[in-house]
Amino acid sequence: MTEYDKVLYPAAIYPLTHPTRLAALAFLRGMRPQSVDRCRVLELACGSGSNLVSMAFHLPASNFVGLDLAQRPIALGNSMIADLGLKNVSLNAIDLMAANLADFGHFDFIIAHGLYSWVPPAVRERVLTICREMLNPQGVAYISYNAYPGNHLRDLVRGMMRFHTAGFEDPADITGQARGLLKFLAQSKVKPDYYVAAIQAQFERLLKYADEAFFHDDLSEVNRPFYFYEFMAQAESHGLKFLGEAGANELDYEKFAPEVAKKMSELASASEVVREQYKDFIRGCAFRQTVLCHQEVELASDLLSERALVLYAMCNAVLVEKPEQDGKAVFRRRGGAELTTGHPLIATALRVLSTEQPASVSVKTLLDMVRSTLPEAPASLAEDEETLADALTKAYRAGFVELHVSPFCVANRAGHCPAVSKLVRFELSRGETATNQLHTSIRFPDPLSRQLIVLLDGTRDENALVQELIKFVESGRGKIYEDGVLVQDRDQIAQVLERRVCEGLKSLAQEGMLAC
Repeated sequence: MTEYDKVLYPAAIYPLTHPTRLAALAFLRGMRPQSVDRCRVLELACGSGSNLVSMAFHLPASNFVGLDLAQRPIALGNSMIADLGLKNVSLNAIDLMAANLADFGHFDFIIAHGLYSWVPPAVRERVLTICREMLNPQGVAYISYNAYPGNHLRDLVRGMMRFHTAGFEDPADITGQARGLLKFLAQSKVKPDYYVAAIQAQFERLLKYADEAFFHDDLSEVNRPFYFYEFMAQAESHGLKFLGEAGANELDYEKFAPEVAKKMSELASASEVVREQYKDFIRGCAFRQTVLCHQEVELASDLLSERALVLYAMCNAVLVEKPEQDGKAVFRRRGGAELTTGHPLIATALRVLSTEQPASVSVKTLLDMVRSTLPEAPASLAEDEETLADALTKAYRAGFVELHVSPFCVANRAGHCPAVSKLVRFELSRGETATNQLHTSIRFPDPLSRQLIVLLDGTRDENALVQELIKFVESGRGKIYEDGVLVQDRDQIAQVLERRVCEGLKSLAQEGMLAC
């Protein structure tokens, strides 16, 4: 029995592993990735398969295979697959070191999230061998791992926690003792110095972790971070090369001294691996989600912005009022990142994407919409195409805009009888977390909110939803509070629910929960 059989790792969704996101990166670097609608995906260390099941549910013509050494999570995942009636996904309890995987065939996308840093050297070699031998010629492999230099700070507390917990056997005791030690050390000085401040930062980071994830991620026997150049040396020895990072990976020079941009420009002639490594030094990178392909693949030296014209764009930013910007448009994402532009075409495009979020828009359609709304279009179509493609590519590189090879099936407004997917209703009937249409997990701790979502099967309008929720509250399964006071009057309950259902549907649409 493995440690992952004894302590189940929390079921999780990894948005950046979705084929439409990985394929977009590959396409922009000049590759010809397999169509996402008809692809084969392999996930190593898939756990209970939540990540794959969501993909399989929304891409019924594609095929998904998950492998994991732990038998208990695999059994749980296969039970979920059977309950959902999915035929295009299989989970297998297999030892990667002992099994002959040839019968599984080749894959267009291979995913290894949360595996590489947590296994012995021989298994790491096996993971890279699998990527080389089982990846189709234009295939893409995603491997995440802990990275230096940022992980030196995590190593600081990891060694102390493992020493302190060496005499304990119960996982609950181990995590509790580890947290207790860090709390003690973080509060050990009246005036914290840099050492105590570093421990305090790690203590605060780990407060956000579920005990099960903390047990496996930070307290595991093996946890080997890598400098990027070290990882790439290993990958290259297996015939693989760097395609890019799954997430935004650019330095925001506005946050650094001017010398940083100057020094990075001096590295323009260096190899991509060298440039990436220096970026990690500057930002203190602690975790990487590296995307690889076969060494034989010819990649463009940079993202091909002209290819953005055949992709789909999505942006969750909104226009904000900033008078001091001298007429320039300022857009802000939920996380606080901002983009400022004085170009009418770019500003209008971002306004359209803001209006359509969380749905994506074909870039060609977006350009047509923008050109039709501008008061005048002095530039030629070709010039506008180049302007928009360059702007979207730069915003994509910075993580401000998402580009996909195919759109997610998501509704940005609640219709007459709104609906969520069968997968969402299934997940919320068994827990507090559901996977939205954008392959992102969202937690709904409130029973009333969960019940509203479970009712969204496309057969009820707002009035019917309110009536069902009234019954739910009256049955004692849910409670309504207004300004901290329990609402018990039936008429008042109805009034509150009418407002909350309306607001809730708008919120669910913005969160990408509603199916199209």
